[in-house]
Amino acid sequence: MEIQSILDREELFERLDNDYELLQELIEMFLEDYPSLVSEIESAVASKNSENLKIAAHTLKGSVGNFCAQGAFDAAFVLEQCGSKNDFSQIDVQLVQLRREMEQVETALKALAEEL
Repeated sequence: MEIQSILDREELFERLDNDYELLQELIEMFLEDYPSLVSEIESAVASKNSENLKIAAHTLKGSVGNFCAQGAFDAAFVLEQCGSKNDFSQIDVQLVQLRREMEQVETALKALAEEL
């Protein structure tokens, strides 16, 4: 897997002014925290709670956006919109996409952390 295909490294490093120590800390915090956000999304979907879905997806979107992970950002955005519109018609497909994207982000961030 090519990290660049998941994360925009150039933009990420630029945003952090090439502070690799800070990036390492951010990666560690994200890897600890993101599973609970995905669980919140899954719970909101299971209970068809559109408000909780919107909030959890929005929070995850912001987190992955910090790492310039466009695919995961887009997947979280779609779920956020599903929550905003109270539209659960394609939610299973959207959840699968989010999980796939998050697996790739996790793998890419772990590889990036090893490089640092």
